[in-house]
Amino acid sequence: MGNNRGFTLIELMVTIAVLAIVTVMAIPTFDKVVLAQNFNKSTQDLVVQLNNARSKAVLERRSVEVKLNSLSTDTVNPDTVTTLNWGPTGYAILKSGSPTTITFLLSGGVKDYDANIKNKPFVICNKNGGNKAKSIDISLMGTVQITEGTTC
Repeated sequence: MGNNRGFTLIELMVTIAVLAIVTVMAIPTFDKVVLAQNFNKSTQDLVVQLNNARSKAVLERRSVEVKLNSLSTDTVNPDTVTTLNWGPTGYAILKSGSPTTITFLLSGGVKDYDANIKNKPFVICNKNGGNKAKSIDISLMGTVQITEGTTC
């Protein structure tokens, strides 16, 4: 008989079994990564929308309002010239008690800062990831800062 080349059926089945075991072990970790990415995306989308509104207010010399939906199931209205809208995606939600609107003035500052925004951060919670939350603080001049480690 000549030399056998290639894999035998048993070698192929063992290889497939090992790959199946590794795949089954990796799926829960992958789910956590996907949830974390959706949560980060929702937070970054809000920061981008706030920065866009501030820039638009300064460039166009008019007040620009950002309206926030609290749940990802709410429909997000289309943006207009003076109003930008944001809604969470995936399993993220806006914590109750967080402001739902913010208005940037033509100077880039925040309208009614002391009454509406001061000491009231926007808190985005991950409803599928335990108590994970991110807090978005806005200064009087409209700068945005993300704080991690907040709980829902």
